[in-house]
Amino acid sequence: MTLSPSDAISPSQPEPEYKTACGGKLKDPANYPSAEYRGERVYFCTQACLEAFLLNPEPFMAGEIEHPS
Repeated sequence: MTLSPSDAISPSQPEPEYKTACGGKLKDPANYPSAEYRGERVYFCTQACLEAFLLNPEPFMAGEIEHPS
């Protein structure tokens, strides 16, 4: 028996997973603030985190800045 391309079952693709700069997981990154960092889009859990990042990107990404509350 030969299957045609229309008979083939394609495995469902997992939804892409996005992570915040502090390691949180996001399902819909459109709902979160973001910025470019080293050529990649980085997402933040809150506007306060984005603002802390913008003031000092390198120390923020290195974990040297306390997570704003």
